[in-house]
Amino acid sequence: MFILWIPIFLNGQENGEVRRIKIKGNKSFSKGELMDKIDFTNASWVGKTFFKKEPSYYSSDAWELNKARLVSFYQMNGFLQVKVELKNLKKISKNYRVDLTIAIDEGTPVIVRSVFFTGVKGTERDTVLLWEQFQQLKQELIVKEGSSFRDDAVRQDQKRITEWFASRGYAYVEVQPDISLSSDTLFASINWLIEKGPLCRFGEVTIVGNERVPLKAVEKQITFREGEIYNYKAISQSQKQVYGLGLFRIASFQTSLTNPPSDTLAVTVKTEEAPRLSTRVGVGYGLEEHFRTFLEMGYLSFPGKTMRTKFYAKHSGLEPYRFEAIITQPSIFGPNSSLEFNPSVRQRKEEGFESFLWGGDLSLYHNFGSRLTGSVSMFYERVDIEIASDFERSLEDMDQSTYSKNGFSVGMSFNNSMPKSEPALGWSLAVNAKVNGAIFNSPYPFFKYMFEGKRFQPVTNGVVLAMRLEAGNIIRFGESEATPVEERFFAGGSRSVRGWSRYMLGPLDDEGIPLGGNSLLEGSVEPRIKVVGPFSIVLFVDWGNVWSRESTFRLNEIHWSAGAGFRFATPIGPVGMDFARPVFDENSKWQIHLNVGHAF
Repeated sequence: MFILWIPIFLNGQENGEVRRIKIKGNKSFSKGELMDKIDFTNASWVGKTFFKKEPSYYSSDAWELNKARLVSFYQMNGFLQVKVELKNLKKISKNYRVDLTIAIDEGTPVIVRSVFFTGVKGTERDTVLLWEQFQQLKQELIVKEGSSFRDDAVRQDQKRITEWFASRGYAYVEVQPDISLSSDTLFASINWLIEKGPLCRFGEVTIVGNERVPLKAVEKQITFREGEIYNYKAISQSQKQVYGLGLFRIASFQTSLTNPPSDTLAVTVKTEEAPRLSTRVGVGYGLEEHFRTFLEMGYLSFPGKTMRTKFYAKHSGLEPYRFEAIITQPSIFGPNSSLEFNPSVRQRKEEGFESFLWGGDLSLYHNFGSRLTGSVSMFYERVDIEIASDFERSLEDMDQSTYSKNGFSVGMSFNNSMPKSEPALGWSLAVNAKVNGAIFNSPYPFFKYMFEGKRFQPVTNGVVLAMRLEAGNIIRFGESEATPVEERFFAGGSRSVRGWSRYMLGPLDDEGIPLGGNSLLEGSVEPRIKVVGPFSIVLFVDWGNVWSRESTFRLNEIHWSAGAGFRFATPIGPVGMDFARPVFDENSKWQIHLNVGHAF
């Protein structure tokens, strides 16, 4: 009876729909990492009903295939003695479904005992291997004596060693690992066999495919010249700089490697220009902006052959109209700098004021690296404003409804968050400052600065902790004691402290009209949790306040709110709704926010 019962029980689960998967014993890798290696998936009712997610089905053959994948994954990461078993295969009563429990005994990982570097040709040690720079490279490799052996780490080191030689003139370098690995002792030795080939120099550089863009404009982006020692990084950097012009769809750098190897390498730059005219149109709805629509048109090689022009028009409840142009001259003082002229005309309608503004700014941008950007701007703006608050209009310092602003602004931003569309790891930091009245006289001279920091930290599979801190201050100088209303700080709304409606956290007059202030401090903590498919939820706590006086940050006057929301991933970004209310506050009214994108 017992001998017959086991196969009958197992066969009873054949082709059963997999409802739930448990993984036990995994210490080195998360459940999410392991689930990515197998075909079995959890079949939830939500996923099948709303997202048409296809369930997976258990069979003994399917299990053996998935078991082999898990074993292979562990072995590639140095766990040669791993054991993977299926425990407690359970059939769900009344439904032809099964629960799977996968038990993993990882065993002891293989440890790298020694790492050697050997030149393939000749019996004497290659002198390049004695260079101080090469000794530094060895310290930066992943696979070292005493580290765990991983196939992926070996491949990454192979790529890094190859690029190191290719960046020092050895275009034909071949790097191969000779691996000695024992499943008995669980030790591994690696001998890197390096055949560097001849020392090469750049030959003739030919550029093809450009029609509108002048040849000299492309040549200026190329960091190497004929006769210089071949450098792989120089080619990569040149390609980035050609793309940085924003005028090409394709920019391919092809090096002519020959057999037998030649010490002079010609380079062909093949380009394909981007379409001269591009357009984008958008329509949407938000609880703050209500109906909104925009039109964006880009035109390349205008007004100059290497310039880009973008025209933008928008209508919404907050901006009944907005028209602006951005004219960009890339590579103005070098490949990493650009000059932008941005004229604009717009109307703005807020709870506390309505304004008409026209003007523009001239900005110089410089990339100090792939993650760090700085800017310096000169601005002029003419303002015609109508203030809603009777109290504010009665102030002697606010008796001008038409005035101008002018001066300089500077900014610096650092961003290593990834992916760019929906960050899950990294930092985003920005600091900006502006001085009004620095060029011509202005009735409201001031110095304004702001800081914003964001952190994105993975917590576990499918969960990202997003955090934000923002602080700003306005210092008035000269005879005026007032700050222009449209320049003041406001808090509350879908991208601020969400327990309050737009601009309603901070100083208000007797009629409840927001007045804004000269000091701002606010922040957020928000776990973002993937549920199934494109659907995710967020939980958040926001805090902050605005103070009328400058340099005023009173922590005992901070207001708090908490809430939750959902997100649905779309090609244009996540679309979602947030529900929030104040906490530790007399005001307990719920706020609802509907928006495209995350709050920050």
